[in-house]
Parts: sequence; C-alpha cells; structure tokens
Amino acid sequence: MASSKPISCGPCQEGKVNTKADVWCHNCEKGLCSTCSGNHKRSKGTRDHKTVDIKSYKPSIQAINTECDKHGQQLDVYCPGHLTPCCDECISRSHSKCTGIKSLASVVEKTNVEKSKESVERDIKSILHLFDKMINKTSSNIKTGEQQREGIEESIFKVREKINKHLDHLAKKLCQEADNLWDQEKSKATDFVTEIEEKKDKFTDNARPFTKCHNTYVKTPIISRSTSDSTTNT
Repeated sequence: MASSKPISCGPCQEGKVNTKADVWCHNCEKGLCSTCSGNHKRSKGTRDHKTVDIKSYKPSIQAINTECDKHGQQLDVYCPGHLTPCCDECISRSHSKCTGIKSLASVVEKTNVEKSKESVERDIKSILHLFDKMINKTSSNIKTGEQQREGIEESIFKVREKINKHLDHLAKKLCQEADNLWDQEKSKATDFVTEIEEKKDKFTDNARPFTKCHNTYVKTPIISRSTSDSTTNT
C-alpha cells in the first residue's frame, strides 16, 4: 500500500463502526470490508464498479486524511480556535470549551466557494485584460491607419504637384513653339504682302504710260470730228 496506516471501510465508518478495508473501489473511492464488498457486488448500481485488493491499491495522489489519528473516528467537525478538523471524541475531550465549532463539510464547501470565487475573479481579470488588449490593438491600428492615410494623401499631392509642374512646363514649351511658328508664318505672310505691294506699284508704274496713251487715242477722233463738222457748216 501507499501508507502503513490501514484504510478503513467507508460504509462501516458511516455507521460509526471502525472496520479494516479488504478491497478498494475506484468508482466510489472508498475502502470496503469483506461484508460491504459482498453487498457492493450484489447491488445493481455498483456491481460493475472496479475494485482491487487493498494490498494492491496504490493511490496516485496522497488523499486528505478524513480519519482522526488519535481516536480512529471520522473527522466531521472543525475547530476555528485551533484551526484543526476534529472527530466527536476530540470535541468531547479536548475542545469542549471551544466556540464556533462548525461542520467540516461547511468549512470545506466555503473553502471551495472561496477558491471558485478566486478562480472566477482570475477569469474576469483575464477577460478584462483581453478586452484591454483588443482595445489597445484596435486603437493602435486606427492610429496607424490614420498615419497611412495622411501619408497617401501627401504622396498624392506631391505627385499632383509634379504633374502640374510638368504640364505647366509642357504648356509653356508648346506655347513658345506656337509663338515661334506663328512669328515665322507671320513674317512670311508680311514679306509676301510687301512683295505683292511692290509688284503692284511696279505694275502701276508700268501701266501708267499705256493708260495715258489710250486716253489720248480715245480723245483724238472726237477732236477731228468736231473740226470736220465745223468746216462743213461754213
């Protein structure tokens, strides 16, 4: 066995009888004497329970002692003054003047409640920490996103500024080329007009004698006709 101290029969202890256990029931987690073991096997609800010889039983974890070392009775009450569990014999012999004696089950239950409360509080803190972590992470993402948005807008403005500068330069270049081309064409047209005017003046000068001669030719017959008429009348 795991300990030199004998294990008592659980059902017998409940009946205030201290009997040495012969087998151990893993399902009930109790020791059983030969009589209780027989009843255990015959009972419909426990006949399929797994039992082993008490000599072969080796508990994997040291169980809490529920039996009084001094009197061999079940520990069922608790003395808050001495902070110790007691059996009925302990109370009558050593703790008769102690106050605040409580049921050991209620103390254990309260302890379990306190442990459960601590566990719940830890879980709540863990959940709140997770919420804070999520909030901080999301807030950080919002801040990062805002910075990225501002960076994108700044990049867009810079690109737009470069495009505008390029367009201004291109427009200025095209306007300059248009001005140069217009100046060339205007100069050609002006030279052409000047050339035409010169030719016109030259043509006019050349045509003036012909016009004068033509006018003389036209007037001469009129004079001759007038002279002839005058002679005839005489």
